[in-house]
Amino acid sequence: MDSGERRLAAIVFADVVGYSAMMADDEDGTLSALRAHRNATDPVILNHGGRIVKGTGDGVLIEFPSAVAAVNAAVGVQDLMRDRNGELPESRRMQFRLGINLGDIVIDETGDVFGDGVNVAARVESVADPGGVSITNAVFEAVRDKTDIEFTDDGKHELKNLPRPVQVWKIGSTSPAQPVIRDSGKRTLATVAVLPFQNMSDDAQQEYFADGIAEDLLTALSYDQNLAVVARNSTFAHKGRAGDIRTIARELDATHVIEGSVRKAESRVRVTAQLIDAETGHHIWAERYDRDLVDIFELQDELVTAITTKLRPTFWETAETRSSNLDSTSLDAWDLTIQGQFQVNTRTTEGFLKGIELFDAARELDPNLAAPVSGTAEAWLHLATFGWRSEDANPWERGFVAAEEAYRLDPGNYGALVAMSATHSMQRRPDEGRKYASRAIEINPHAANAYHFLALSLAVGGKPEESIPASTQAWRLGRYEPWHHDTASDLAYSHYLIGNY
Repeated sequence: MDSGERRLAAIVFADVVGYSAMMADDEDGTLSALRAHRNATDPVILNHGGRIVKGTGDGVLIEFPSAVAAVNAAVGVQDLMRDRNGELPESRRMQFRLGINLGDIVIDETGDVFGDGVNVAARVESVADPGGVSITNAVFEAVRDKTDIEFTDDGKHELKNLPRPVQVWKIGSTSPAQPVIRDSGKRTLATVAVLPFQNMSDDAQQEYFADGIAEDLLTALSYDQNLAVVARNSTFAHKGRAGDIRTIARELDATHVIEGSVRKAESRVRVTAQLIDAETGHHIWAERYDRDLVDIFELQDELVTAITTKLRPTFWETAETRSSNLDSTSLDAWDLTIQGQFQVNTRTTEGFLKGIELFDAARELDPNLAAPVSGTAEAWLHLATFGWRSEDANPWERGFVAAEEAYRLDPGNYGALVAMSATHSMQRRPDEGRKYASRAIEINPHAANAYHFLALSLAVGGKPEESIPASTQAWRLGRYEPWHHDTASDLAYSHYLIGNY
C-alpha cells in the first residue's frame, strides 16, 4: 500500500436510503431508477472537478481536489434530487445520503483509493439525514469562510471501527457556486416516452413505416410545451428489447409510455396505440385505427389529439399540428421522407448517402416540404463530422445550403433550426448559432441536440462558462444519442478554457 500515490483530498461517499428494501420490492425498476438519477447527477459531480472512483451497489465513492468543490457538488446533487423526487410519486422517490471528509488517501495503480480519509467519509455518510449532507470538522474548517452555505453542529459521534469520536456538521441547502442543471421547462403534466411501434406487416422492409409513425407522433407531441417528451434515441434504444413497461419508464424518467403497432398492406394501414401509466402499468387509453393510406395525416392528428387529451386534466382543443411531415399533400413524398430518416438513423456513411437520395426524391415530388430538406442537412452535417470526403461534394457547404433552404420553407421546422445552429457555429458565427439553437429549444425544450449546439455556439463565442449548463443538459437528455461522447468533450473544453483543469 505504501507504494501507491499519497495525497490530501476531499472524499464524498454516497448511498441510497432504503436500497435493500427497494431492491427486494422491485429489483429491475430500482436499478433503472438509479441509473436515471446517476445520469442526472454525474454531470454535477464532474462540473465541480469530481472523479467518480467506483460504485458499490447503491454506493458511490468520489474524490474531489478541494473541500469547497466537494461541498458545492454535494449541495448541487441534493438540490437536484429534491427537484427530481418532487416530480415523482412517493413510491418512486429515491433519496441519497452523502458524507464528506478531508484527509490523506492512497491511490493504487488502478485508480482506487484507500486510507483513513475514505473510511471516515463512509462512516460520516451513515449518520447523514435522508436527502442530506454531513461533513467532518476538517471539511467545515476548510470551507466555513469560503461559502454562504449554512452549517449546523451535529455534535460528536461514536462511529463504527473508528478509535475516537468524530465531530460532524450538517449542511443546509443553498445555490452552489457553479450552475446545477435542472430539466428545462416545468413538468406540469407528464413526461412521455414514445416507444418504437412494432411492425406487424408480413414484409420486414416495412419497418421504416412503423418507425416513421412513432417518430411523427413523438415530434408532434414535442410541440406541446406542457409535456416533456423523451428523446427519440433514448426510446428507440429499447427497440426489439422485451421488458416491463414500468422498468423502462423508470430508466427513461417517464411518467407515461406510448406503445403500439403498425400493419401496412397495399393501400390500407392498421395502427394500434395505447397510453400506459408508468407507475401502475395500467392502460389509460387504447385504440385501433383502420385507414386508407391517403388518410395517414388525419390518423396522426387523431392520435395526437387523443393522447394529449388523456394527459390533460380537462378536455382541450388541440392546436394545429405543426409537424412538417403533416404539411405534405403527397403521401409518396412523406413515405420517401420517413424512408430517408430511417436510413440516416443507421449512422453509417452508406445510410447517410442513401438517405440523401431518398430525401431528394421526396423533394422532387413536393418541393414545398421542409422535412426532407432538413433531413438532407442533417445527413450532410453528419458526413462532414465523420470526416467523409468526396471530389465533387463539400459536406459542410451542402449541409449549410440545405439548412438554409429548409429554414426558408418552414422557419418553425425544428430540424432546420438545429442544422442552422450547427452550420453557423462550425463556421465561426456563434451569435447566429446561438440564436437558432435557442429557437429550437423554445420549440422542443427537451431535445438534447439543440442544447449541444447551444453549448458549441457559446464556447466558440468566447462564453465557455455559460456553455457548461447547456452541455450538461445535453449530457442528461442525450445519454443514448450516438454523439453522447461529444458532450463530455464539450464540458472538458469549456472547463479548460476557464481554467478548471
